[in-house]
Amino acid sequence: MGFNDIPPAHVSAWYQPVYNATFGFAGLSWTLCYMLYARQGLRTKSYGMPLFALANNFAWEMVYALSVADAPREKTAMVIWMLIDMPIIYSTLRYGREEWSHAPMVSRNLGKILVTLVMLCAVAHYSFASWWMGNHIAMKSGKVYRGVEGQDATEMAFWAVSVCQVIVSTSSLAQLITRQHTGGVSWSIWALRFCGTLVGLNINYGWAWYTWTEAHGYFMSAPGVFLWGITTLCDVVYAIVFAQVRRNERVLPDGRKAAPLQSIKRG
Repeated sequence: MGFNDIPPAHVSAWYQPVYNATFGFAGLSWTLCYMLYARQGLRTKSYGMPLFALANNFAWEMVYALSVADAPREKTAMVIWMLIDMPIIYSTLRYGREEWSHAPMVSRNLGKILVTLVMLCAVAHYSFASWWMGNHIAMKSGKVYRGVEGQDATEMAFWAVSVCQVIVSTSSLAQLITRQHTGGVSWSIWALRFCGTLVGLNINYGWAWYTWTEAHGYFMSAPGVFLWGITTLCDVVYAIVFAQVRRNERVLPDGRKAAPLQSIKRG
């Protein structure tokens, strides 16, 4: 979003190059992060992306690839992420039942729950995008979306992506605290996720706000600061908790990871 904008004369000539560069860096970071999620899940016989976050991200990628994204680079990124999601989904369904053994109803119906969540999230993302564009919300001079002057897909994407990131960051932290083991995740995954979000959300939109304030004031609005602030805070706290959990967890002979003194029942 924002690749076809026509900034006014007072906006720095560096606006678009920096915007494009930070977007590209974030896309690469998240692509590598997804690949490591897939590898680590299969390696440790677990899954790293929390269930709701996985469903929501997949739904977001699907809706934006098929309906919302207008730039080829965005559509390409969405399709690549959907493809990389496949082994992540596989490891979730293959090994997730073990992680949910404490909740038999969830364990038995994991596939149905995932499909239901994907469908609900897809409807939510499509509804939000359709409402935003259909009602010409937050029209701004210099913004262009599919040839329509004033349509601001950049702000629409900010709110959608920010909510996605809050879900990923909060649920990842909650999952780590609950499990008390690092199955499906690693330091590299955290670093790529943290850097991808920091650069792709905070710095990317922060730069847009700094150089073209009147079109990106939402970034420093109260709800905007709350969303990217809570995401950043949870990601920093995650690293601290991860280090503690990793010191105390047990690595089982088959490569699985387990909480201290936890016995894993094999089906």
